[in-house]
Order: sequence, then structure tokens, then C-alpha cells
Amino acid sequence: MVRGTRILIFVWLLLPLAPLPILAQGGPNKISIPREHRSEQVTITGDLYLPQGTAKVPAIIVHHGSGGVAEREGTYAREIVKLGVAALVLDSFKGRGVVATVQDQSAVTNNEMLDDAFAALEALANHPRIDGKRVGIVGFSKGGTVALLAAHERRASRALPADLRFALHVAFYPSCSTQHYKPQSTGAPISLLLGGADTYAGAAPCQEYAAALKAEGARVEVTVYPGAPHGFDTGSSYKIAKGENYSKCVFAEQPDGTWKERISGATTMEANGQRNDAGLKQALAACRTSGVSGGPNAAAKTKAMGDLKRYVQRHLLGGK
Repeated sequence: MVRGTRILIFVWLLLPLAPLPILAQGGPNKISIPREHRSEQVTITGDLYLPQGTAKVPAIIVHHGSGGVAEREGTYAREIVKLGVAALVLDSFKGRGVVATVQDQSAVTNNEMLDDAFAALEALANHPRIDGKRVGIVGFSKGGTVALLAAHERRASRALPADLRFALHVAFYPSCSTQHYKPQSTGAPISLLLGGADTYAGAAPCQEYAAALKAEGARVEVTVYPGAPHGFDTGSSYKIAKGENYSKCVFAEQPDGTWKERISGATTMEANGQRNDAGLKQALAACRTSGVSGGPNAAAKTKAMGDLKRYVQRHLLGGK
């Protein structure tokens, strides 16, 4: 829960060796969010890049993947600011002392990152330069999973005031292993940008879940880039033998409120929200594998950047 979280905002001047091509005033502002992690107090931070001027502007939260904040997040932030939209690059790892979660996704969970995103939304809604009604979220891989989960009304209503929701959700190659029963969205538009050759998260589960969302009235667009692997907008190929791979796992909420993993049939969560450790162990033994890989695809990278800009123009800037 993030309601009542005290948000501290102060200016941090970035002094790079060479000027960054960002149309921002004085470098990024540092936003700090007190959180609790493993019963300890930690501080999650984000770099907020503001367009020039004094008027209120829309904003996008840029949320990283399992490898942490990298050049990818900075690239998207720069392009977003050029549109006249603020960009907050949120770091869910550094404040928790985590570098990456590729080999252990429990080091920082999706739910912890989701709560960070909700807290960041509240911070932006209280910022004097930000129009709190026009704040979207863009996420990559693990961050893309967060961007999708944030669109679920039940999750949003538990964390946010009734009058505050994200205005746009764009998920780049997310995991769709968590699938709510008859999922009710917040009503904000959702865009899924998927790699057709993604063997890390997989495209099929997201296409399936998008259909379930649409059936319940959600505004969902799905774009699959043929031949594109996971991380198609990154700079280099990678292959990590010990990386945790959940592409075969689908944890589906049941009509009675329990959660079951599809391959094993094991119950992983009871209707009261209590985790079933024995069932989870059985499920992971059946569906989780080792080995992840991905890499760049120039055509998909270019197309995805253009698609993102169109979504921002249409849903945050009032364009067509």
C-alpha cells in the first residue's frame, strides 16, 4: 500500500562529462520515495526530466526490467521529453541494494515494483509542473509487467485515492503469467508491444490475456513485431544460462478466488490471499525453466518507438 506515503522531492543537478540531449531544465529532479523492504526502511528514487517552461505538462513513468536502469530507459526518457511530456525514470532496485533480478525474480517482486509505481504516481500528481490526470506508465520486461498490472482496477483501488489512476499503460515485452479472472481494468488505454520471437516472456500469454481484458471492456491494443526477440530495443544480444524463465507459467485466478498454475494445476494462493507454499513449489517445478536470452531488432525498435510516440500523442496530449 502506498496511501499516505510521505514523498520527498528535491533537485539534484546532473553534471555529465558531455551535455545530454534532453530538453530539460537544469538536469533531472531526484524524487525520493520512502519504502519498506524485507522489514527495513529503504528509499526508492527516480530521475524526473521536465520539458522547458513553467506550464503543467503530462508525464510518463519509465520503469525498468530485470537488469535495472540502463541506457534504454534514458533513451526513451529523452524522446518523451521532446514531445513536451515529463519523464520519470524510476529505479526500484538501487535503493534496495539489488543490481538485477534475472537469476532471482523474488529479490524484488513484481508487486513491490507495482507499489513503487503507484507511489511514484502520487508523487507526480503532487508535483507543481505535472498534470496528475495525465500521467502514464511505460515499462520494459519486468517493468512492462508492472505497467500491465497497474491497469487492473482492484490493484489500483487498493493503493491509490479514488480520483487517481494512470492515464496510459504501455508494456514492452511483459510477462503475462499473472492472469486475473474476468479482469476489470481502470478504463485507461493499454498497449502491449510484443516480440514475435520472444522466448523469455513469450507473446502468446499476453495475446490471450489481452483477449480476456477486451471481453471485459478494456481498451487494449496488441502489436506483435515479427521475428523480434525479448529486449528488441536493447543494444546487444545476451544469453544467461541461469536466468529464471517463466514463459511457460500462467498463474490464473479462479472464479472462487483461488489461484492455480496452469501446467501443474497446483493451487498457489488461497481465496483469502494466503500463499500456498507447497502448491507454489509444485507449480514452479512444473513450469519454471532456466535460461533466458534476447537482443536487438532494428526494425522492431524503430517501429516501437514510433508506436509509443503515437500513443502518447493520442492519449496524453489530445492528438489523433
